[in-house]
Amino acid sequence: MSDAGDEYDQELVTLLQLVWGEGFLAPGGPASVRRTVDGIDLSGCRILDIGCGIGGADLVLAGEFSAIVTGLDIEQPLIDAARANAARAGLSHRVEYVRAEPGPLPFPAASFDHVFTHAALIHVPDKPNMFSEIIRVLRPGGRLLAYDWLKGPEPFSPDMLRWFELEGLTYVMGDLTEYLRWMAEAGFVEATGEDAHAEYREMAHLEYSKMLTDWYDRMADLLGPERRDHFIEDWRALTVVLDNGELRPAYFRGAKPR
Repeated sequence: MSDAGDEYDQELVTLLQLVWGEGFLAPGGPASVRRTVDGIDLSGCRILDIGCGIGGADLVLAGEFSAIVTGLDIEQPLIDAARANAARAGLSHRVEYVRAEPGPLPFPAASFDHVFTHAALIHVPDKPNMFSEIIRVLRPGGRLLAYDWLKGPEPFSPDMLRWFELEGLTYVMGDLTEYLRWMAEAGFVEATGEDAHAEYREMAHLEYSKMLTDWYDRMADLLGPERRDHFIEDWRALTVVLDNGELRPAYFRGAKPR
């Protein structure tokens, strides 16, 4: 897990849900969750969600796919919000939440049928060790089903460093080639990845446009004018690093050998 402390303050959580939908702190909402697990029968499976945030993805996994989900995060306020969301959705019997300290995953070997993670590994400093931990807690034949924000192969530009500054979050980024290599070194087989840069680039431009129009007054009501203006500049910087190809979201998966 990441070594970062509580970074997702209430204003950021409020903003991200306005942009990405109730319960979601990562792009794409339920559609992206469905794409991440596409083709995998999750009915009755035990799923670990690493970096669950406030649990929007878990409600999709449990509600639509009939999975039994354990959400894991290091920030207690996010865990508290996720539990409340599960209770409101009537899914507390299928979803549980665990707060973990940074480091090894707090579960015995072979505890889960599959591991899901959505835009959370970007916060993990030691990704090779995290992939080793993920394969340890998977049952033989289980899969890692993931989406993350990756980088391009070139050194970071001033535009990327400016976006990091505006985000104010701990980002430790790798590229897709590195992710697939780390997975193979951890023991995963059938590792595949799909660059999703183009689709999120289009989506982010639409989000930025809505911040300047449809959401402008709503953001001021929710966050105050100063924080609204900060997040608008943050999203402008986001579109720049997507346009120049430095930020490259991707889907990837791999299997633990049987």
